[in-house]
Amino acid sequence: MPDLTPYARSTVRLHPRRGTPGIRESHIGGPLWWPADEPWPDCAEHKDVNGKPQGPYPLVAIAQLTAADFPEAPFLPGTDLVQLLWCPEWHDQPHPEGWGQLCQLVWRRASDVTEPLADQPDPEEHWVYDEDMLPRPCVLRPERAVEYPWVEELADALREQLDEDHYRDTSVLSGWKLGGSMGWATTDMPSSLECGVCGQPLALFLQFDTYEDTDSEEDREPTGMTVGRASHAGLFICSADPTHPPSFFTQ
Repeated sequence: MPDLTPYARSTVRLHPRRGTPGIRESHIGGPLWWPADEPWPDCAEHKDVNGKPQGPYPLVAIAQLTAADFPEAPFLPGTDLVQLLWCPEWHDQPHPEGWGQLCQLVWRRASDVTEPLADQPDPEEHWVYDEDMLPRPCVLRPERAVEYPWVEELADALREQLDEDHYRDTSVLSGWKLGGSMGWATTDMPSSLECGVCGQPLALFLQFDTYEDTDSEEDREPTGMTVGRASHAGLFICSADPTHPPSFFTQ
């Protein structure tokens, strides 16, 4: 369908596979290239069953991507490394869904890290009850691909030409990926996907998925995470300024 051509979007499927990633490599769930003199971020918004404050607990290292491996990422000028950390418990979020992960994206220049932090927090020491959102260390096998947006993003006239069930099943790629489009089959797409700071459109930065599309049982659940309703989730960032707080949506 030629009318779909302008809607094409590029994405990078990450294809995480369990391994032992190096501290300077792109990976999921591995050690971060983190400066020894920079405090590790934490979360203090936790209470026990009686409402007594607990913590603070260190955020969990989720992903590290380098510009050499992923030039498609919206790196800030002078940066070539992006790191994602989050709290694996649910938190209030400034988007219509109301709940999500408390996330922190760190953009840095790798050469600025002259002495990396050797003793990094072990999430299993602090988050034994929240293992669903703790990824196992994985190396990445990037695959560039083209996909198309969720059907609700299309013009009404174009939707009328489609077999919507077939389009929903084939237009958006599953799995862990950088950029592209996210499917909204469980909740329907939010009526507004705007930055909570400046009101500019949000763009999918990373998609996380419970399962990988593979015939290998060993590789089907590489990260060991159960995302959303055993489905997928997306971390969205401001299209105008990636330093604005990200938003997290689950399916």
